[in-house]
Amino acid sequence: MADYRAGDVIRLTRNAAGMTQEELSDGICSVETLSRIENNRHKIKRETYRQLMEKMGRGVHDNCAVCMGKDMSLLDEYSLLEDALAKRDYHAAERYLVRIRDKISDFVVDRQYLKRIESLLDYAMGRIEAQEHMRRLGEAMEMTIPDYTCYLWGDKRDIVYPYREQEILILMEIGNTYYDMRELDKTIWVYEMIIRSLDAGYMDVKSAEELKLINLANLSGPLNKLGRYEEALEKAREGLEMAVSRGYAHALVELLMQVAGNKLKLAKMMEDSKVRKQELEESNRMMRQAYYIAAARKDKYNQKLINENLKYHFGEEM
Repeated sequence: MADYRAGDVIRLTRNAAGMTQEELSDGICSVETLSRIENNRHKIKRETYRQLMEKMGRGVHDNCAVCMGKDMSLLDEYSLLEDALAKRDYHAAERYLVRIRDKISDFVVDRQYLKRIESLLDYAMGRIEAQEHMRRLGEAMEMTIPDYTCYLWGDKRDIVYPYREQEILILMEIGNTYYDMRELDKTIWVYEMIIRSLDAGYMDVKSAEELKLINLANLSGPLNKLGRYEEALEKAREGLEMAVSRGYAHALVELLMQVAGNKLKLAKMMEDSKVRKQELEESNRMMRQAYYIAAARKDKYNQKLINENLKYHFGEEM
């Protein structure tokens, strides 16, 4: 669960709403106090935070933790569900979801979480098409940001918005669905927008970095599909270096495969046979490294995917 810097959240939300400090503070606090709050030099009271956020159309319920509702044991179920989703074990994920659904609170972010996961599973298991999945994801976003489309595609698309963790996960799934629909330019835009938001510094560093490296891996995919291999490699390398240096293991398989795949594409275009051979060997090594990590995680989906890549590109199997 991410933590947020209240002052940065207020400042970024105010900028997105197009309000001045004078307009926002009127009737709530002095302009000077708001300025200190936005610069994280003044400890804000919960009631003041609530008033400021509600004046900007952003409720304090957004700070509630997903799945914390009535039963703290839901955190275990939540972790198991997320692990099953990461391994594409959708039948197991659905079993965990049933347990969570019976116990979860009625907080808006909990209902938003359920809506996202239910739609994701229906889509992954072929029960709904991409367009219906996109519609449901849009409804989930509107539960906390009714006008979210203006920040995604409208007149405020260049504004950095302080999305919360749950909202970022929905946006990531929107990006994934655009990728499935082969709308690659939209896919790239969504991932780049998320990364800009995460770079704004309103979320705690660990949570922001963990989300960013996943989005760097996501961004590498459509860039590769468009033949922009050097850009794709740069993004994947950035994520991989971050994951290794910070000890974030959860996206290592995807990042290693993105780096390996783009190095392979670039190697095949090289004229220098010696350098080409070195790059191909490095690509092979990284694929094998990804396989071992997937095996340690009991991630059968990626084990199978990596084996298929090794067989196709190198005539080898693990």
